[in-house]
Amino acid sequence: MKKLFLTLMALLTTMAVMATQYTGTLTVTVNGVATEQDNVNVSVVNNGSDYTLSINNFVMDGTPVGNIVVTAPGSTRNGLTSIITSQTITIAEGDDSSVDMWLGPLLGDVPINMVLAFNQYAMTTNIDIYMVELGQTINVKFAQDGETTGYQIKNSGFENFVESSGEPVAWHGFKSATGGFASFAKGKLEASTDCHGGSYSAVITSAFYFAINNGTMTTGRLNAGNMSASNTANHSEMNMVQTDPNTPLPTDHNGDPFYTVMHGRPDAIKFWVKCQPKTASDVATMSAIITDGTYYQDPEDKTYTNKLATAKNNEIAKCDWTEMSVDFEYVNPNIIGQGLLVTFSTNATPGGGSSGDQVFIDDIALVYNAAITGIKIKGTPLAGFAQDVYEYNFDLPAGTTFTADDIDATYVSEHAYLVKKVVETDEAVKLFVAVVSNDLNTIKVYTINYAKPQTVVLDGVSFAAGRNWATWYGDQPLQKPENVSVYTVTYNGGNTVTIPARSLSYIPAGVGVLLYSTTPATEVAALPFDGTTVSYTSALQGFLVNTPISNGYVLYNGTFILSESGTLAAHRCYLPIAKSADAPRMLMIASEGTVTGIESLETVDHGTARYFDINGREVSANAKGVVIVRYSDGTVTKMINR
Repeated sequence: MKKLFLTLMALLTTMAVMATQYTGTLTVTVNGVATEQDNVNVSVVNNGSDYTLSINNFVMDGTPVGNIVVTAPGSTRNGLTSIITSQTITIAEGDDSSVDMWLGPLLGDVPINMVLAFNQYAMTTNIDIYMVELGQTINVKFAQDGETTGYQIKNSGFENFVESSGEPVAWHGFKSATGGFASFAKGKLEASTDCHGGSYSAVITSAFYFAINNGTMTTGRLNAGNMSASNTANHSEMNMVQTDPNTPLPTDHNGDPFYTVMHGRPDAIKFWVKCQPKTASDVATMSAIITDGTYYQDPEDKTYTNKLATAKNNEIAKCDWTEMSVDFEYVNPNIIGQGLLVTFSTNATPGGGSSGDQVFIDDIALVYNAAITGIKIKGTPLAGFAQDVYEYNFDLPAGTTFTADDIDATYVSEHAYLVKKVVETDEAVKLFVAVVSNDLNTIKVYTINYAKPQTVVLDGVSFAAGRNWATWYGDQPLQKPENVSVYTVTYNGGNTVTIPARSLSYIPAGVGVLLYSTTPATEVAALPFDGTTVSYTSALQGFLVNTPISNGYVLYNGTFILSESGTLAAHRCYLPIAKSADAPRMLMIASEGTVTGIESLETVDHGTARYFDINGREVSANAKGVVIVRYSDGTVTKMINR
């Protein structure tokens, strides 16, 4: 029956807080200067296939901008819905009638990167805006107060006290205790102006009444059930389950329940304490227990299996104002936390210490870490990674692809959320890695930009119908374009230039080459080559800019034509010669000495070659006359060596 009521309560709570509007603090940072706006409403609407975030009447550095609306698909995992998008948006006018002019509509397309994360209790977002025209880098962050979302303890700074009882709001001492001996307990809980921050702290003081009564403070309710201080009938307790629908759970003098709602999985609890025991060796104590909301008491009277996590410090020694931090130990991670019971006492031993021992408590905070300590891409650590550097730029090797599974990170808290996504554009691949604290109050986004290798259009190179040859001279190595063969050139006089039997594997830089295409094309493009380069030489000479030449051969319609003067176009090549009256007017292209027709150039690898004369006798490749070439794959060709 208890489980039934607890399940029903959790369901009703879920339904109640599953709102699409969140209220919190908007922090806008422009070129490193931050301003905060409190009580800002941000809405998230589930459209079915995607989500829409709206920040209406957005103001930046005092300037009314307008309504920021971003729509993008999301994914849900481990109870957290996350959206990562890189897009351009337009900002519409706001609906605040007191504003005469909104800047947003004047900005045109606004490029943004956004990470949004939310669950049924809280929401956070990080938006990066790059306004090149304005010379501004803008970051927008939204976060909520943990005391309102159920991730922090209410009145943790002890600035509010109940007038009728003098106890801190949401905290309880013996004035609101239950049990047969509650009226005899003399330990005190009250406000003090001796504080760490703000105006007040809470101070607990021990007293003597037949025995030492420890000063005690709890988020639950104290029970004084036995004269013996060490009896477990004297404890703090918490119960969030209404077992009888006709009997409501009890409330304190302020109408608040005797429990603290807890939706998070904190890493630690921090607090400021001033411990002043009468005997210097005496120590105070703090304990914090997260449970599933069913009944629990501290100290325990039996073995409880409803605990998610515990944090205890039984050695708070005499000190002036000191900050202490105690890690949570997660004893049963499968439990869904619902409530938090925190108890402070003037002495670690029930009934121990002296009358008048005092412990001042202030500024309690639950710690939710959000820090990445390392990022790996495809198993390799990200070069130059630092926790406070949030953007990285690299060149992307040609042919590299990414998925979200290629991104991994190590981070401080096992309870934080890791959100990652790959966003690809024509020019780049963006890898987003975000760590979100468990309370959805802190979000850190790392952006890794990989610039794609941009194709290089071979300037002026075209292979129209009937034109299979072209020359090229460039300043960077390029991948061999599809259906294009690449050759260096040798010229030793006569009426032919010689090219190798096989194409080069890429287009080298700083070397004049011949290109041969098997298919017509109006434009030839290639990606940068990032493999191992080789040193090549070629008889062709080229230039990166238009250059006057004289006495050389230029390529025209598949042959080299003698030109005595003219201008060579940028990235084109020519074959320089010494001026000679008997120079041939044109040069044919030969492969390993064979004059070839444009259509008959053979670039296929046929294996090992053997050479024979017309009588069938094996000769060298350079033998004069007609030479028969037999390849190991059975192919037979003929060449003429002059």
